[in-house]
Amino acid sequence: MLRLRVGIIVAVAALAVAGCASPRQGATVKVGIVCGGLSLAAMAIDEGQLRDVTAEQVCFDSGSDAVQALSGGSIDAFVGAGEHIVRNRIKDLDVKGYAVTSQVPPYSLVTPSNSDIRTVADLAGKSVAVTAPGSLSDTELQRAAADAGIDYAGLRVVGSGTGATMQATIEKGGAAAGMVTDPLLTTMVSSGRFRVVWRPDFDYVALAVMARESWAAENRDRLAAFVTGIEATRTRVGADPAAALQVAQKQAPGLSTDILEKVLTTTVAQAPQGLVINDAVYADTVALLEKVGQIDPGTAPPFADAFDFSLLRGEE
Repeated sequence: MLRLRVGIIVAVAALAVAGCASPRQGATVKVGIVCGGLSLAAMAIDEGQLRDVTAEQVCFDSGSDAVQALSGGSIDAFVGAGEHIVRNRIKDLDVKGYAVTSQVPPYSLVTPSNSDIRTVADLAGKSVAVTAPGSLSDTELQRAAADAGIDYAGLRVVGSGTGATMQATIEKGGAAAGMVTDPLLTTMVSSGRFRVVWRPDFDYVALAVMARESWAAENRDRLAAFVTGIEATRTRVGADPAAALQVAQKQAPGLSTDILEKVLTTTVAQAPQGLVINDAVYADTVALLEKVGQIDPGTAPPFADAFDFSLLRGEE
């Protein structure tokens, strides 16, 4: 299920990328995003930090839905978890990563403040909400279960989407706990009605700009405009989060200024410098996917086959 929302990007920034020609006038990039949170990619679209392109943001309820759309060609790029790159490369599909906008898993496990759930181990045999089976929130839940020494298969995992539907599932007892990301995470905990049971503390390719390698080869200028635009937004927001509040409010309308500024600061802190990761972060990502049984040991593609950061560096 997708909800279409279009951001028109005017050429307001002279961000020259060496070795990449400017996009032709009227060029577009259709970008899939799991909406309901605050992301640097969505802010770049709203802020206007792309060169001579129109960015069309397509909202999805889960990463798995977006990857299907990417593979089918109905979107050009997707900002989602690195695991989708790994799994698709294993299947010999030409999905590749071109920038990393977060190397910290975004979801935390939340329960009502008055519940009897104190640790992840207390969730054994109970219902736990994720955005969708096979999504990043599901992967994080598998890691949480493994670390707690409980059987993930013994959990009753339910797909609850994001935002208000996820909060309602937890609040009304549809699940004993649920995977929540910012800005909803900060809002729920700040209300005093919810508390965090588990929070990730490890490196992981949580959000990456991915595209089909064949499309990227034919549209390097468009993709370069998109990823360098995100980096420009990261730099600017990091320097002055308060100045970016107006743009951020488009992604999180109604959120208080105090909470939104905290979420902005966290969002920028989770992004690697230059939107580029090293092979150690990728190795940690692969190790987790192997640990939770999402991929077989030794099947993940090499780092150089999974990611190409040349557009960020202005290379041919």
